[in-house]
Amino acid sequence: MNINIYQIDTERDSKRICFFGLDEIKKLTKSDMLDCTIYDKLFSGEVDCNNLEDVYRMFNTDRPKGYTGRSLSVSDVVEITDGESKGFYFCDNIGFEKIDFDNTYCKDLTARESISVLFIQPEKKPRMVEIPDTLEAMQKLVGGDIEEYFPFKDEVAIVCRADGKMYGLPPNRAIYAEESEKEVPTYAELKRIFRAAERVGIHLTAHITFTADSFDKEYSEQSRTYEVSSDNKAYWSKHLGLSVFGSCLDGTDQRVNLDAYMAEEHGGADGWKVEKCVLVTSEKDISDIIVGDFFIVKAPVDSDRYQSLPKNLEKKYSEKFKYPERFYRQNGEIKVRQIKPKERSDAR
Repeated sequence: MNINIYQIDTERDSKRICFFGLDEIKKLTKSDMLDCTIYDKLFSGEVDCNNLEDVYRMFNTDRPKGYTGRSLSVSDVVEITDGESKGFYFCDNIGFEKIDFDNTYCKDLTARESISVLFIQPEKKPRMVEIPDTLEAMQKLVGGDIEEYFPFKDEVAIVCRADGKMYGLPPNRAIYAEESEKEVPTYAELKRIFRAAERVGIHLTAHITFTADSFDKEYSEQSRTYEVSSDNKAYWSKHLGLSVFGSCLDGTDQRVNLDAYMAEEHGGADGWKVEKCVLVTSEKDISDIIVGDFFIVKAPVDSDRYQSLPKNLEKKYSEKFKYPERFYRQNGEIKVRQIKPKERSDAR
């Protein structure tokens, strides 16, 4: 059977009739008609049910994938859209009561599209998940009322549980104070900084710009600038001289093995020559610690709705939060240690 489910939005329920039976609502509102404007449509689709009692059981014990509403309860309205039983039915204290109901006054929350977000849990690597673009779905993902946080320059928000720290949820990831870029005199000096950081388990990021005459055609500076992480085998103490992967800033050349092209690595005398190196991340002071499950989503400043995280930001923040973190106190200060795989034999 095909059905729609409508539930009262408690924020619009000024007379507090949610979860009341039909007779009680009529007495409280002094009306035989329900106020349809306080209802939202939260489900629309076909269900494997034969009657309303089957629907009640399904939406209490085996709710369909994608359903973000409450368990079916008193004051909810079920619409049967096909067959002889077509009509609107009020979920009463006992059974269902057929009613007149004008669903044109209801908010349709089923029409919202899904959005893709980067979901990050304690002790786990980030992963992309798709959720309905509803407050209920976001609350379900983090386990409670949500709070948004804007610590980065990009148009992204961290969305986490608002009372997570109060309830002692486990620490998840650290957020570091923003730091200005720092130019490094030579590539050799950058390698030294990278290797020193990797020896103590810290990952740094730099932008390496190659000279215009390294190429046989004209490229913009962004096209000639590649983002490189210290987490490359060339900068690991036991793998010196191996691969250096990087991606140019304009996105046109991704995951390139720069080691084979750079004159200062294995590209030879005719290889790409380094114009400048800029360190864009380093060990910074912790500005905050996000606890419990959270997700990262695109949050344009000119929109009141979140949007799916685009591929370039998905890659950036997947890398930024790639490794789970453990927190400990040392000399009265909170320290962070990344949980990295013990085996480092994976090719890059």
